[in-house]
Amino acid sequence: MTKPLSCVLITGSAGLIGTHLAEHYLKQDYQVIGLDNYITGSTINTNYLAEKYPDQFQFIEHDVSRSWPTINAEDVKFIFHLASPASVKSFQKYPLETMWSNSTGLQNALDFSNNNTQKKKPRVIFASTSEIYGSPLSSPQKETDWGHANSFGERSCYDESNRFGESWIYSTNKIYSTPHGLVRIFNTYGPRMNILDDRVPNTFILNALNNKDLEVYGDGQQTRSFCYIDDLINGLVRYADSNLAEPINLGNDTEIKVLDLAHKIIKMIDSKSKIVSKKLPQDDPPQRRPDLTLAKKYLNYSPNVSLDEGLSKMTNWLKTSVI
Repeated sequence: MTKPLSCVLITGSAGLIGTHLAEHYLKQDYQVIGLDNYITGSTINTNYLAEKYPDQFQFIEHDVSRSWPTINAEDVKFIFHLASPASVKSFQKYPLETMWSNSTGLQNALDFSNNNTQKKKPRVIFASTSEIYGSPLSSPQKETDWGHANSFGERSCYDESNRFGESWIYSTNKIYSTPHGLVRIFNTYGPRMNILDDRVPNTFILNALNNKDLEVYGDGQQTRSFCYIDDLINGLVRYADSNLAEPINLGNDTEIKVLDLAHKIIKMIDSKSKIVSKKLPQDDPPQRRPDLTLAKKYLNYSPNVSLDEGLSKMTNWLKTSVI
């Protein structure tokens, strides 16, 4: 076996993004070390990687917000800090854990980099979120937008802890002249995601396949921009390989109303499902659409998977893995 090129450490490796990112680097002959405490991640994802790449993938079950165990790794190139509940259902269920992960957990990742004995310290990439924009004052959302978020509400544990994480990256780089960076991830979906966390695409598809009602909040006129996992991983890898430390939006800039998405999925599946309205939750953002100008300029990034194609792939995965 060819000696691996280098090593990548991924927190939140059992989640949607973490498992796909890990497999990307494993296919490139990297060693990958994954950390996860399974608060929202899946043992199925870990087992898949461990069985397919037994000589390259190492997993440590651990809460990243607590002191990290001794990790024996040489030539660590990147540390991706993805560990955090990210769906509304999960971060409202685990608000304190969400805040710890995006603060102390991030600090532990930065400390691991700083204390690494290799000459070139690992670069930390923090997975921030489009939620830092809150209820946007303009569209599409640009990286220069400061956001309009409620710091004392149901979503504040996620919104504000990610804003804090971004500030931590900025201040660390300023004080220590480090090369760490961050990306702002917009709504991402795809195979291996947690089907129980009420994310819109998988929940709509799963209910449509079972001819159950599709629940839309309010009048469903709020918009989202859904990015298929392959496109997100492409952008994340490109950002890591760059010299950028500034935040960059990653996602798909095709915008759709939630109500229109529900109709699209029902038609695509030829489902007997009906659309019902539920009370609009507190601080539910009315619009999400990333401005990808900087990603295109500096990363040559452009999403390639259309919404129709991505929904079809997601449907096929749900049919074979869940139904």
